[in-house]
Amino acid sequence: MHQHVTRLLATALILTAAACTTSGSDDKPAATTKTTSPAGKLSAAWTPKLKAATKTDTGICNQAGDQACAEHLTDIALVVDDLETAINGAGGAAAYPKTTAQIGKVNAAVEAYTEHECLGDENASIQGSPCPDDARTIMAGGEALQLALAADEAG
Repeated sequence: MHQHVTRLLATALILTAAACTTSGSDDKPAATTKTTSPAGKLSAAWTPKLKAATKTDTGICNQAGDQACAEHLTDIALVVDDLETAINGAGGAAAYPKTTAQIGKVNAAVEAYTEHECLGDENASIQGSPCPDDARTIMAGGEALQLALAADEAG
């Protein structure tokens, strides 16, 4: 159920971002696939995807309501959603407890960013707005997932 809600929220972010975009960009991460490495470890396949999705110019979300920020957050949310699907097919939370917990944090931040209507809000970055925290949680969560995957597979 939660994954379904997250997929809907990510789709809403994408549609909103697409509606506001006037030109395409070729520097977005490649489409993700739901595969595991030959050894059955997800980190080999998903660490590069997470790195690609989280790679960005410094300060892209200094203005949490900007289109560029929303597109970056959407890229992360989509990879995280696909990773969640891959984890469900590879033993779920029992096999990847740290990763699953981190995915929950990212999903909650995606929901919050959407509920707070951050995209296009000129006040999204003012003091007291929850939007910068939502954006930081999504970005940091994408980075932290790389470590969580490694920790789950090492332990």
